[in-house]
Amino acid sequence: MEKEKKETNEMKKWPIIALVLFLILLIGSAFAWFTLNLNGTQVNVIKAGSLSMELDDETSDGILLQNAVPMSYRQGMETAEYEFTLKNNSETATEYTISLVDESTYEVTNENGETEEVTISADKKIEDTKIRYILLKNDETASAEKSKLLSDTTDRIIDSGTMIGSEEIKYTLRVWIDSKAENEVMDQIFNARIKLDAVQA
Repeated sequence: MEKEKKETNEMKKWPIIALVLFLILLIGSAFAWFTLNLNGTQVNVIKAGSLSMELDDETSDGILLQNAVPMSYRQGMETAEYEFTLKNNSETATEYTISLVDESTYEVTNENGETEEVTISADKKIEDTKIRYILLKNDETASAEKSKLLSDTTDRIIDSGTMIGSEEIKYTLRVWIDSKAENEVMDQIFNARIKLDAVQA
C-alpha cells in the first residue's frame, strides 16, 4: 500500500516537471532584444539570439524627420538612405520581424556647442498615415509600388520572415513625408529606431 502511494506521488510529479521544462524552453526560444553595442571597430550591432543586425553610423543614430516637407516618390528617393545588414550567425532557422519604434527624444547641439536632449510632445509627432517608406533587400530594384505608408503596416513591422542558417540580407531604407500630407506636418517630428525581434524555430 505504501509502495503504491509512493508510485502515485511520483506519477503526479512528472506532469509538473514537464510543464516547467516546457516553460523554460518557451522563454528561452522567444526573445526581443534591442541592444545597441558600440565596439572598437565602430560597427553598431543589434542582437536578438542568433541574429545580428549591423547598422551604418547614420542608421544607428535613428531616423529623424524634422522641418521636412511633403514630397513625391521621386523626391523621397533622393532622401537619406539608411543601410543595415541582417545575419543569421547559426545553422538554425530563425523567424524575425523588423519594425520602427518611436523615440521620444532626440539630441541637438546648442549655440555653445553642447548637446541637449529634446523631448517630443505628443502633439508634435507626425502620424503614421503621413509617413511613407521604401525598404529594399539585396540590391532589389526600387519602384513607386514598393513604397508604403507606415500606417499600412501591422505594429509598424516593415519586414518579417524566416532566415535559414548562415543567411545574410542587406537592406536599404528611405523614409519621407507623403505627398498627400497637409502643411500641418511642417512643424512636426518623426523620430524612430529600427527594432529586431527574433524567435528560434
